[in-house]
Amino acid sequence: MQTETLTEITEAMLVDFIDGKLDPEQMAQVEQWYDESEENRRSLEQLYYVVKLHDMTAAVKDIDPAASLAAFKQRIAKRDSEQKANVTKKLTTKVLRYSAAIVACMIIVGSFFMFRDRGEMCEIFADAGQQKVIVLPDKSTVELKANSSIAFNSNFTKKREVKLDGEAVFNVVKMEGVPFTVTAKGAEIIVKGTKFHFKAYSDCSNIEAVLIQGAIDFSTHSHNVALKPNQKVVYDKGSRRVNIIEVDAELEVFGKRFFDAEPLGTVVNTLEQVYNCRISFTDARMENIKFTGTIDRSNLLDHTLKIVTLTTGTSFRRDGDAIIIDR
Repeated sequence: MQTETLTEITEAMLVDFIDGKLDPEQMAQVEQWYDESEENRRSLEQLYYVVKLHDMTAAVKDIDPAASLAAFKQRIAKRDSEQKANVTKKLTTKVLRYSAAIVACMIIVGSFFMFRDRGEMCEIFADAGQQKVIVLPDKSTVELKANSSIAFNSNFTKKREVKLDGEAVFNVVKMEGVPFTVTAKGAEIIVKGTKFHFKAYSDCSNIEAVLIQGAIDFSTHSHNVALKPNQKVVYDKGSRRVNIIEVDAELEVFGKRFFDAEPLGTVVNTLEQVYNCRISFTDARMENIKFTGTIDRSNLLDHTLKIVTLTTGTSFRRDGDAIIIDR
């Protein structure tokens, strides 16, 4: 029977695992997570591969992935000598295959990845049904969505430019004097240390960006817009028009948002945006009632209202298209 992992394994935790910065309990949690599914094993192997790329570009000098991997194998062997040894052998074989591919690509001109400091491009793809987490040489992360790709220069830390075809969420590390730029199909985002979502598929008529944290400048041939957190920009490639929309960024990008003791009035404003409805209070003082909970955009409006009203000791009723919240 498979044991459930109690701690969420994030990309940051996996990077720290490769970095050798986790405590013994966290190390054990990553090992357990690794054993739980083939998808998890592929994710860690892909991440190890990207870190290996960093080593070869001399972008991450403080990480020793080989030592981390060796320690990982030893821990697996101690837990279950035969079964776990087979798992780590499989991981080692795959990592060696990745490393061999890197060396081959350095020799063969025009190969997929090139790591010499000559300005070649490195490309990473996420196929249909896939989603990849990529750690760039500056330790910025990219959550690459399905049917998407990014490309960046081998001397990335000197010139932080990424080309996007598709959709991704960027979490950018701030580096003084080294701006971070994302280009996609006639649009460009200049980043100032931030987290944002960017969608620019080749076969889509619109380009969209949502700012979650920080600040970005969204530019096209005819527009330059400075975005604030919780703003969405929509650029129509045909008409070349730009529209700025106020959104709840967490809900817009991830489909969920956690409210931590926030006023009910704030929650209602979010529900109005998400469900395109009108909600009012019979008593304005109810707007100050605190709500703690998660709003999930995939739920129906009535289900969400039941959660909110039960939690806050209120009730709701409908009056035509309007929704009224009462005691």
